[in-house]
Amino acid sequence: MPRIPRLNNSLLRKIFIAASIRRWNDQATPVEFVELDKQAHKFVIAYLLARYEEHIRKVEIDWERLILQFCYEFFERIVLTDIKPPVFHQLVKTHNQELVRFVMQNLEPDLGMYEFFQDDMESYLTAHTSNLEREILKASHYYASKWEFDIIYHFNAKMYDVQNIKNTIDKQVEEHYHLAGMQQIMLYEDVRELITMFGQLRFQKRWSQTPRIPATSVLGHTLIVALSAYLLSLDLGCCKQMRINHFLCGLFHDLPEILTRDIISPIKHTVKGLDEFIKNIERQAVNDKILCKVPSNIRDDIMYFTQDEFHNRYKIEYFRHDIENGAEFFARFNEDKFDPIYGEFLKVCDHLSAFLEAKISIAHGVSSQDLIEGAQGILDKCAHKEIANVDLGALFRNFV
Repeated sequence: MPRIPRLNNSLLRKIFIAASIRRWNDQATPVEFVELDKQAHKFVIAYLLARYEEHIRKVEIDWERLILQFCYEFFERIVLTDIKPPVFHQLVKTHNQELVRFVMQNLEPDLGMYEFFQDDMESYLTAHTSNLEREILKASHYYASKWEFDIIYHFNAKMYDVQNIKNTIDKQVEEHYHLAGMQQIMLYEDVRELITMFGQLRFQKRWSQTPRIPATSVLGHTLIVALSAYLLSLDLGCCKQMRINHFLCGLFHDLPEILTRDIISPIKHTVKGLDEFIKNIERQAVNDKILCKVPSNIRDDIMYFTQDEFHNRYKIEYFRHDIENGAEFFARFNEDKFDPIYGEFLKVCDHLSAFLEAKISIAHGVSSQDLIEGAQGILDKCAHKEIANVDLGALFRNFV
């Protein structure tokens, strides 16, 4: 009897709320900024900072700790979204225990069955003990906010308190100049340009041919895939390195769309040979515009995460190998030393995100033939999907 995943409809909806949380909603903004996009951008920046620490300082990053601590902050942010940052920072100084208790009570029905919730999350949110991963997340949080506010600032620099907000954020970023990655960002235009390229994925809306609420972006979609992949990997029994890879691959799998835009599936799959032709264009564009700007460890990651992103793959002595049979792949290569990625599983997570986008919009009363047929097509594909004795299809069948 296959097991039902711990990731449930309620938690998926909670994650998806971040796509409706407006940022800077007390400012005149030229575009709408939402929390889901900011959080995705934050982790992309955190990834770059962490890789630069490894590359330049030769320090060891605990990648699973970085991912989990990001998740703790993300879920806390969803619960406490109505509190403005200056007020929140004051409350943390005086009432942190009470705030954390409220957050944990709110999340317990959906996250309480995960070991990290009981063992680590509350102590992380309560304590102010520092580790390198936490510093990296803090720096990436401030820089992602700075990236957004620089756009707002040029739009309405003369409005009340705008200059003060800009000065505060700039100072918060400056406090993290001791990190190797922050030094690279400040020194080199290429690194800043790469962060901007990622950030601009928030302006590329998915399902662009149909009205939809909320109108999620490519950037926000990648974070939903990453979170779903990580949480479901815990149920599948994936090794630590596979869990890390699933999160990072989920986050980066649509990276080429920075350069080619989100080409809808009917076009890619209906015209014979077009899908492969587009992939070749994407590979060349990534090589010309991105890979030449980053150190070797980031370059290797991007190639591994984005080329044939839904293929099952592993490495032996740094050489990539693909394997078609998912069950065989999981049975033979579910070990850290193989640096494995279960591409077939990631494709299910990608479908899950698209399914949520369609079904939640329909539930909000904004529907179209494209959304209805798209959701039904995904349901037909995934309703009975089972991997590693986990009934992933239940996530699709039971979503109401």
